[in-house]
This record gives sequence, C-alpha cells and structure tokens, in this order.
Amino acid sequence: MMASQDISTKISLLSSEVANLIAAGEVVERPASVVKELVENAVDAKAEIITVELKEAGMKMIRVTDDGDGMVPEDAVLAFSRHATSKIKAAQDLEKINTFGFRGEALPSIASVSRIEMKTSTRLQEIGLQLNLEGGCVILEKPVACTVGTDLIVQDLFFNTPARKHFMKSKNTEQTHAIQAVELAALANPEIRFRLLVDQRELFHCPKTKKMQERLYAVYGKSLPREMLDIEGEAGGIWMRGSIGGVGDHKNTRQGMRFFINQRPVDHRGIAHAVIQAYRTLIPEGRFPVTFLFFEMPGHLVDVNVHPAKREVRLRDEKAIHDFVYRTLREKLKTGDLSGGRVLDLVNETGPAHSSRYSHTNESLKLGWSAGKVKESVATYLHRHPKTQGDDFTKLPEKTHKEPSPGDDSQELRIIGQVGKTYIAAQDQVGFMLIDQHAAHERILYEKFLEADSVFPRQSLLLPLTFECSASQTAILENYLDFFSELGLEISVFGKNTFTIQTQPAALPAANLIKLVKEVLDGILETGRKQSRESLREKTLHQMACKAAVKAGERMQAETMHHLVSQALALPGLPTCPHGRPFLFRLKWNELDKIFKRDYA
Repeated sequence: MMASQDISTKISLLSSEVANLIAAGEVVERPASVVKELVENAVDAKAEIITVELKEAGMKMIRVTDDGDGMVPEDAVLAFSRHATSKIKAAQDLEKINTFGFRGEALPSIASVSRIEMKTSTRLQEIGLQLNLEGGCVILEKPVACTVGTDLIVQDLFFNTPARKHFMKSKNTEQTHAIQAVELAALANPEIRFRLLVDQRELFHCPKTKKMQERLYAVYGKSLPREMLDIEGEAGGIWMRGSIGGVGDHKNTRQGMRFFINQRPVDHRGIAHAVIQAYRTLIPEGRFPVTFLFFEMPGHLVDVNVHPAKREVRLRDEKAIHDFVYRTLREKLKTGDLSGGRVLDLVNETGPAHSSRYSHTNESLKLGWSAGKVKESVATYLHRHPKTQGDDFTKLPEKTHKEPSPGDDSQELRIIGQVGKTYIAAQDQVGFMLIDQHAAHERILYEKFLEADSVFPRQSLLLPLTFECSASQTAILENYLDFFSELGLEISVFGKNTFTIQTQPAALPAANLIKLVKEVLDGILETGRKQSRESLREKTLHQMACKAAVKAGERMQAETMHHLVSQALALPGLPTCPHGRPFLFRLKWNELDKIFKRDYA
C-alpha cells in the first residue's frame, strides 16, 4: 500500500486586478493604443465631432471628447468590467462584426494602468454621470451636469506599472504614434469632424466631407503628392476605392501605404505585397508608393479577432484579394496619369503632332530637374571629365545625319554620339536628350518579353549546361520546369540535385542562364512560394531583360544607337527601366536658350 502524500494544487484563478494588468499588457502597448481604443469607442457611439488632446505624448494626459450617444449610469459603470460590451450578444455575432470595440477589454485594461475621469450623458437624461477610477478601482461616482456624449480623460499612464515606462520610446516617437492613430481614424471616418491638439497646440482640424481626397489633404497637407489618382473596383462582393500616388511619388518606407477594411485601419501583408507588385518596374526598387486603399466587404469574409489590438486581420480568400488589388492597381497605372504631377509623358512630347520647337509648354525638364540644376550638373560633369572629346565622347561622322537648321521642324532624330560609353546624346525637333543605353535597352526588351506569346522563341545550345542546386532549390525547380520551359529554357533532371539546360531564349546570352535560374529559385524561396505565376513570370522577364540588355561601358555603332533610341522613344508610359530608374533626360530648345541666356539676346 502506497504511503499517503501531501498533494497541493498548483493552478488557481487570477485575481481581477492581475487579470486586468495582463489584459492591459496586450491591449495597452503605448499611449497610441489608448488613443486608438478611445477614438474607436467614440466612432461606435455615432459621434459627429471627436476632439483628441495629448499632453507629454499622452503619458501625462489623453483626452477624447465626443458628441455621440453617451451612456446611462448603469452602462457607464459596467463598461469598466472585463468582457463587458454592447456590441456582441452571441457567438454568431463574431461572424458579422461591424463595430470596433467589441472585445470589452479596452476600458478596464486602460483603467487598470492609469487614472481616469469620465463624464457621460445621453440625450434622454437631464443629468449625466462622473466616474473616477484609479488602477481600475472606482473611487468616485456622482451625478454631474454635462453635454450629451462622453468626455474621457486618461492621466498618468502606467503610474502603477513603472517597469512599463522603461519600454516606452522617446517623447517624439510616442507622440508620433499617437498622432498617427488619430490620423488613421480621421481617414477612416471622413463623415466625422476631427480635431487634434498636442500640448494645447492644434495640429489639425478636419471638417466633415464626402470626398476622400479632401480628407487626405486635410490630414496630411502638403506632405502628400500634389496630384493623386482615384481608384475603385469590385470583385466577389468586395469593393475597393481610394487614392494612389503616381510613379513620381514614392517613399523609402511603407509609411505612405495605408489600408482600411470596413473603416478599420489594418496591417495586411498580402495587400501590401499586391500594391508593391503593381508598382514594380515603375518606381525604383527599395522605394514604396503612396497608396490609401479602403475596402468594404461582408463580415464573414474578414476575421478581425486575430490580434488583441486588432491591427492585423485575416481574410477568407487571401489570394483572390491579392490578385484583385494587383490587377486593379496595375490597370490604373497603365491607363492613368502616371506622372503624380511631377513627370511629363515623354511620348506625348515627342509625337509628330507638335509643329514648332518653341510651341511646347515650359514644363520640359524631366524628372523634376530645373534649368539651374541641369547647368550645375553639366558643369560638374565637365569638371570631372575634362577630356570629354577623348574616350568619354564618341562623336559620329557628320555625314551620318543631316545637320539641323534653326526652325527646321521636319528634322528627324539625330544621334550626336556616345558619352562615357554609357549615355547616348541625341536631338530631334523637340530638343536635346541623353539616354542611358542599358536602362533604355532593358525597358525595350522587357516590353517585348511581356508581349511575347506563352512560349518564347528559343534556340538549342550546342553543349547543354549542367549545374547543381541545393536541396531546397531542387524541390522548387522540379515543380517549375514547365514555367521555365514557357520562357524558352528547357531544363531536365540530370541526377541528384543536378540539372541540364538544353535551350535558351533567343535574346538571352547563354553565359547568364544558370545565374538567372538560380536567382529565380532564390526569389521563390524568399517569398515562400506565395507569389502567383503571373507575378513570378513578370519578375523573371525583368531579370532576363537586365541580363540581355547592352551594358554601361559598351561601345555602340551609330546605326545601333539610332535604332535603340527610336525604339525607346516609342515606348508607352514613362521613360523608366523595369527597376523604375529613369533612362532619359530631355531639354527642349527653349530651355537650352534659357540656360545660355539666349532668350534675352
């Protein structure tokens, strides 16, 4: 018989105080979290005016005042209890959430780590209620005369959890996050008037509006592009609308990319990836577009109960939404005004409809260059390259092209020469131009590749190329042999982790084939195989064009340069390579006259 042993239980229920502090750790990360939750409560209360005040980045005081429905005394007290909410009644309600503060954790979590004063009243009450809480405990409850709505003041955030304060960033950082929370709420709710005061200074005041661009400029002002493109589309019951910047407007971070689902600001990797893919080849790599996209969809298609702070959401059909966003933006960027108000359409400028070299508007400088900047850049180049007439400048024989005469509007394209074995100098009836030979040729090839049929022209290799792959690359390649075949690369399994290439695309040098294949495989591994075949094909064509294009530093014959420039000027859209880098700089004749002061002669 076993001796009796003392058995003690190890599991116990947490006290409400500890439970609230744990919940606060999930919901209240920083002052911005408090701002977000309180503003969302005001929106849920059908407020028409919301005022937010911050002191010392919100650490000392956060005040949110609204003219919404307000609360009766019983509801006001209950609102500070955990899991108390007016938004959810049954489990099935989670499938159709149309409000923000549905979890019932925000107010008790905030109260547990701060001192709170709240005044609230409904339209049916003659007198309202004032509640004061400290560390989650009610210390004062009394009737008070107040306006309809709710006025909630949060003071001394994290006063009873000093360790949390050590995790706060600088005042400027925390203040920026708090301001951004108000900005996003204002963008998501243009029908509400928003006012933000920081340390008693008004930062913005947004009146009600039905026009999204009016709200965008009211919130962000001159930091936005001068012109933005309106966009909208629908697929499978999902509506998307918004405003996007042109290809001349991009940032070095994702801060200009904002997404909203059913008026909720969200972070979503799939949507962000679709947007970046849509702008690929139109803006430089490593830069990010300015986009504000608003989605409306049935509640059962989106799960907002993924993250305690509700920043992230899960969509029912991620791939379908990704493809919808990519397709809609890409089509808009192809057909809309891509300039973003800063870059002119080269094709329109150089078309045959123009009759006089002085008949164009005074907006000829490409890519935001001013005449002064051009003069400075030319002077800098000549200073660094004093022997321009030597190896750095290849001049063509005069007999190759007709010498232009002033006012000769019938003059065709004339190649002047090659500068630094990298740039082509040319002129036409519009003016003078410099073309980056590699970038221009890369774009020409890329556009031709895009227009190719499903199967590329190919040619057999005299000697097949053999190469080895890593185990992870092999697993990918075996599933993508048909993909490479469509691009003109016939690849066969030769042994364990070994493959051979029998054919090559007609335009691609054989020396680059193995490197190309491995770069594509590494790209698939990096993205976790989540990109669509269409997106992967486009990216691979981009790589092929880069490898096949004439290189910087490579000498070119006169006829070859003339053919390349002619094709480059006929390209649709803006003069950029697939990386988004400009390949053409143009000066009209009247701009040249201004540089040399001939307009005053």
